[in-house]
Amino acid sequence: MLPTDENELATERLRDLFARYSETLLRDVASRLVKPRTVIPTDELIDKCLATLLNPPVMDRRIKELPDAARKALTLMGLSRRTTWNVGSLVLALAALGHAEGLSPVTTLLDNGLVCPVLGELPAELGQWESFLGEGNIADARVVVHPQVAARARAEDLGLPTIFGEPVGAPATRNADGLDWPLRLSVVRQQIEENLVRLTQANTLFKRDHGRLQTDTVLSASVAEQLRPVPDAGVLSLFWAQACGLLQKRDGELRAAPFSESWGTTLAPTLVELWAGLTAVEPWDPLRGYSPSETGQYPTPTAGFLAALLLAKLPANQWADAQPVADWLWANHPSWQGILPKEETKTRGRLWVENYFLGVLLPLKLVEATQHETVWRMRLTDVGRWLLVGGAEPVQPPTVAQALLVQPNAEILAYRQGLTPLLISKLSRFAQWKNLGPACTLELTATRTYHGLESGVTLAGIQQTLNQHGMKVVPPAVADLLRRWADKRDRLTIFTAATLVEFQTAADLDAAVARGIVSIRVTDRIALSDDGRDPDFKYLRLIGNRDYEAKPQQCLAIAGDGVSMTLDTTNSDLLLEAEIVRLTDPIPGDPPSVRRFSLTPASLRRMVDAGYDMAMLDAWFKLRAGQPLPSAARLFVLPPSTAETHVLRVVTVASAEIADGLMQWPTTEVLIEARLGPVALHVTDENLPALRDVVGPLGIAIDPS
Repeated sequence: MLPTDENELATERLRDLFARYSETLLRDVASRLVKPRTVIPTDELIDKCLATLLNPPVMDRRIKELPDAARKALTLMGLSRRTTWNVGSLVLALAALGHAEGLSPVTTLLDNGLVCPVLGELPAELGQWESFLGEGNIADARVVVHPQVAARARAEDLGLPTIFGEPVGAPATRNADGLDWPLRLSVVRQQIEENLVRLTQANTLFKRDHGRLQTDTVLSASVAEQLRPVPDAGVLSLFWAQACGLLQKRDGELRAAPFSESWGTTLAPTLVELWAGLTAVEPWDPLRGYSPSETGQYPTPTAGFLAALLLAKLPANQWADAQPVADWLWANHPSWQGILPKEETKTRGRLWVENYFLGVLLPLKLVEATQHETVWRMRLTDVGRWLLVGGAEPVQPPTVAQALLVQPNAEILAYRQGLTPLLISKLSRFAQWKNLGPACTLELTATRTYHGLESGVTLAGIQQTLNQHGMKVVPPAVADLLRRWADKRDRLTIFTAATLVEFQTAADLDAAVARGIVSIRVTDRIALSDDGRDPDFKYLRLIGNRDYEAKPQQCLAIAGDGVSMTLDTTNSDLLLEAEIVRLTDPIPGDPPSVRRFSLTPASLRRMVDAGYDMAMLDAWFKLRAGQPLPSAARLFVLPPSTAETHVLRVVTVASAEIADGLMQWPTTEVLIEARLGPVALHVTDENLPALRDVVGPLGIAIDPS
């Protein structure tokens, strides 16, 4: 079953194509596909056509009603895992299967609404199939099928014979890890990012680009699992990458397409995508390499496809050599004999088949081989049988989690035991592939870092990938190098949604960043992954959830000293977590469950420098602590002032009542300069004798000193 979004994209594509049918053509197609009993509006009719295509029981009935050749055409599309087919290739494959009806099976599928024409630049309204197919020239005509329809026809019998095979006792099997072609396609995509490839009007390569691909040391290097050389491996990689959507043709040029998330952590789904792309690669041949055709017709896609289907007819425990496959193609494929060099006619193309199986399908992990005496024998792997025969997806062996070693010279060693298609895709965005051996080599460069940032990767995402899959933490010198390259291009990253992870201590967050669990620091204890999605929770112990979108609440308790505060973590929010680190300094030494902070002159000065005035600080403290900025803390931000010093004669009386009386009685009030406190009075030296004489008779003795 395809992912929902892919099914939805296919459905919307067919909706657009149905909408370009004339009303007469649409009703004619719907009369066979939907079989409506009444006349309904065209918009509703299109909806019913799409609903019928997505209805498995109805589709099974419609497929059974088709002629044999049309059913086999759908089966070929389903087994190729490719929804768009060139009409000429489809007719050629059907002819090899014994159906020489020409375009009749294709027009039957069009009449029944099971496939649609890829209209491209044709007139906005299509009234008849001849306008799409042209006058006998079908080189550029293509049809598209909904993936769910193709999947329903996948189990139909194509009528292929069972070729001769036999068990081989205890064979020394040669197989591959399936990563070589994903790596090569990633390399050629990187090269197209640096230097575009321009195509001729016949969709062929210019000599300069062909030579560049031929001499590329990375693309042309052989690997241990490749039992036969692949001629023009760079050209094959180029057109294969285009067929897989890694490259796009625009204005006569091949350009790198935006990165997608189609390559996952397991290999099998990626091999499905690569197999679908391989069956669409045209100007390449296992013997001659790059071989453009003047007619636009290429037998290689159908010959290689049918050769693999012949191998799928073998029982799982049997092996076959290439000769029976070559013999069948020689006798049945209309164009097979014409593509073979003269020296290969004696064996009917045996070497062609061996090169295709051992040079292409074996590194793709679809075929495994064993050498019996001097002859190579082949059979499908578990993945190959799942792809072409059916059944449950085979379980892939686990990969090594830490497969990268970042060296101080900015080179990366990537051990294939830990590579996955997803990791290959991630590394390809920001690191340059230099070697594709058992231990692949990459290099971090300013150019690749820039391309990675352009594709949407962040600096934190690069570091997270390297740390998460690295045997060691990224060396500081390399981390600084990446930072300097990234700083040359300022970016603003916006997450429409994100999962924030709050750690109990800053040290815990540092450890999580080093392990690649999270990468972007929000505060000293809060971080998130580089893409904002959920981190891998199996590495975390969750102790609770918090609503960071909650409205601000009072969550600070100010101590009596006016500068110490305790945080109520249950009521705090994300905004406070970001603000408090600027406003205060943490008080160390407390357990992780207790978080205390101190207001200091330096911390409050940071807030003033950031634009906060006294009114804003008071408003913040009222919101968070229920009171304005404490008096002790206000001292840290009040404007500069001066204080005068004086030498005073202070008279301290026995009680506040005496002081009140002396301040109120006119006789003594004129002798006192000021009252300094409840019992303290300021008296000048000149007035002190007079005050002593006045209060003496009242029983108040003032010390003469």
